[in-house]
Amino acid sequence: MKKAISILLISIFLATALIACGGGGGGYKDGTYKATYDDFDEHGWKAYVEIVISDGEISDVDFDYVNEDGDIKSEDEEYNALMKEKSGSSPEEFSPALEQQLIEKQNVKEIDNITGATHSVENFKKLAEAALKNAKSGNTEEAIIKQETSESKED
Repeated sequence: MKKAISILLISIFLATALIACGGGGGGYKDGTYKATYDDFDEHGWKAYVEIVISDGEISDVDFDYVNEDGDIKSEDEEYNALMKEKSGSSPEEFSPALEQQLIEKQNVKEIDNITGATHSVENFKKLAEAALKNAKSGNTEEAIIKQETSESKED
């Protein structure tokens, strides 16, 4: 009887630990999930995120901005140089950093802010949350988020 109670208690403890840690994968369904804004911001860019879930965990993330011509912000050398000079950061730096944080931490709420890219970090978190909400249910339809107009920010 003592052995059975011990096994039961250990099982409950392990199950609780797994739930507290996100269940080993956050309960995500494998697939590719994308979220984007419905419109371009005041600078002509539209943020998007694409998250790949493998074995229930975030395995790959792509976060960037695209303009009406299909150009990618992190690949725009002139934009990156100007932003780096102005804010100390640039999309070619902060996009991969945010992607890596999400893969390592497996939790949007644990993403650290990046000096000089506060607005982009907010965009990343909002879009990643929407994509991961779909990943919980397995809905691979792109999540379209309303673009909020705010004061002009340079990232």
